[in-house]
Amino acid sequence: MSIQRTEQITNKLYRIQTDYGDFALKQSRYHSNEENKWLSIAEWLEANGGQLAPPIARTRDRSPYVKSENWLYYLTPWVQHTKDEYPTHDIESFYRSLGILHKQTKQTSPANQPYIEYLWNRREASEQAHQHLLVKIEEFEKRHYMPPLGLAVCSQYKQIHYSLEFMKDLFREFPDREKMSGKIPQVINHGNLKNDHIIQYHGHSYFLNWERMFVGPAMLDVSRFFLNDFRFHDSPVDAYIKKFSVYEQLYGMTNQERLLLAIHLIDPHHYFRRLDQLAGDKNSSELEKVQKLEKSFRRMVYGRLIAESLFSSFQAQQVKENESISTPDETQ
Repeated sequence: MSIQRTEQITNKLYRIQTDYGDFALKQSRYHSNEENKWLSIAEWLEANGGQLAPPIARTRDRSPYVKSENWLYYLTPWVQHTKDEYPTHDIESFYRSLGILHKQTKQTSPANQPYIEYLWNRREASEQAHQHLLVKIEEFEKRHYMPPLGLAVCSQYKQIHYSLEFMKDLFREFPDREKMSGKIPQVINHGNLKNDHIIQYHGHSYFLNWERMFVGPAMLDVSRFFLNDFRFHDSPVDAYIKKFSVYEQLYGMTNQERLLLAIHLIDPHHYFRRLDQLAGDKNSSELEKVQKLEKSFRRMVYGRLIAESLFSSFQAQQVKENESISTPDETQ
């Protein structure tokens, strides 16, 4: 194989043109303690990822990558991105591929205790979030001239307050810890889903950059994708809601998972962490601070829109289940 042309696409991606076709050469940070994980990911993708990711080429000694100092390099066929004329078709394609990944790898596991503890800690922190917001606003109001960041927080207060109240409603529906353990399926999570890591190829979605793959609840994967995308003002939230049933049906989403996803999508902790960071930032301009906070605010607002849709489905399903329990069996 002879190389005809090399084109740098990003600082970690090259397009290599050869007489055998085009390839993608990718660079990833190397950590010695993660080498076994890398091998496991490559082996899993080779055995199971034919519908989900471009195949990784092997070296002469059958390694899926080449190490050089603090970096790993691996090679896959170059897949040309072909956006559909209708954006909702790409969303359907994404949901199908994600549903396939999660359905194929779904298994019930009792090893959910760390995740359940995480949810309970999040619940307790959320109960203090509103008071934290009021404290921040009071700090801004004490200043003789309120900075633009403070004005932004005050203008966002109503929406943040509503999101926090809605989150309380979600947690009220939470089952007891004992009832949750063992009932949350574990799946292969891509670990870093975002639009930059998805290639649309003639109606099919391939996922790239699997370095953060792990086993855990499926809703972590779904929520990470949404929250990554909600930073942008043109995120197609309505289309995500409208087409979500494609994923729900293919994966086989439970009603409890709907509730979990809704909770993950309202992310006040990210907003408050960003606000605390920006309040102490001496290097960024006020305009930059407001723009950064706006991204975190948008995550909460857009996340709540999908969470509200999920909660409506959750409640409707609960009504159906209660009716089926209360209605006597006519065959008896």
